Amino acid sequence: MWNEAVAMIGVGTMGRGMALTLAEHGIRVQAWNRSAAALTELRDAASSLAGAVEIATTPAEATRDATVVITCVSNDEALEAVATGADGIIEVLSESQVWIDCGTTGLDLTGRLDAQATSRRAHFLDAPITGSMLGARGGTLTFMVGGGAETLLKVRPLLDILGRHVVHAGPRVGDGQRIKYCLNMTQSVVLQGVLEGYALARTLDLEVDTLHEVFEHSAGKTGVGSFKTGYLQRRDFTPHFKLGLMHKDLGLALESASAAGIHLPLSERVTEVYAEAVREGLADEDFLATVKLLEARLNAPLTSGASPPPEDPGE
Repeated sequence: MWNEAVAMIGVGTMGRGMALTLAEHGIRVQAWNRSAAALTELRDAASSLAGAVEIATTPAEATRDATVVITCVSNDEALEAVATGADGIIEVLSESQVWIDCGTTGLDLTGRLDAQATSRRAHFLDAPITGSMLGARGGTLTFMVGGGAETLLKVRPLLDILGRHVVHAGPRVGDGQRIKYCLNMTQSVVLQGVLEGYALARTLDLEVDTLHEVFEHSAGKTGVGSFKTGYLQRRDFTPHFKLGLMHKDLGLALESASAAGIHLPLSERVTEVYAEAVREGLADEDFLATVKLLEARLNAPLTSGASPPPEDPGE
């Protein structure tokens, strides 16, 4: 059980689901978001749930009186904006509070925020998430946590409400980010391979459904391929994880690879594909939408069916 207030700063695709899951468990949520419309939608959606969702006017107001502060925003710029300044988290962060950052951001910023939290005798964990919007609303996320084991133990009951798996990536703040870079880089490469397999199948006058069946009963089966194929068959590109965010995460992964002196040729090429997709205006669609680049080259959609998606394996 968790009986203390939680600040939820950022209630977009993932943060909204997390806030509703907390409220469903009777937890008081102090929410803030840049978009007022998202806050109104959250409040309306939570009106019948056991916990209260209180709308804050600033990140600082959301942070006050919360035992745990969760940030879930899209990039470094957004995180720095909610963290700093007179209305930011750091200004009011106090001793014993735990700040959990669930976004995927750069290691330099993560380190600076940890240092600032420590200077106020608060605790900081980087805990990027995977599981898509379905996992956020269903309490089935996976957390990849970097930071002290004692701090993680303190907030573990809360994370267990929000997620099915909590992985302690390492004792360093930033280890959660490092693991998330590896995960998203791998997912993007794997999904692109699946989509190119489908493209070749169509070129050879075969049905995508046929190759999908073979994938499902062979070593070609993958979690991301199995899940995304259902949405491809339905022509549903509603974002579970935005293509633009995956492009950003690929950049973070390659920056880390470059700093470590390694060359990752497949990931570098896939990053170019994502860059092209962003230029084509696909950034706000699900990262499945890279298939549209393949379809443009084939001059035809790969699928036109209406098969339901399988169970979400996480993103």
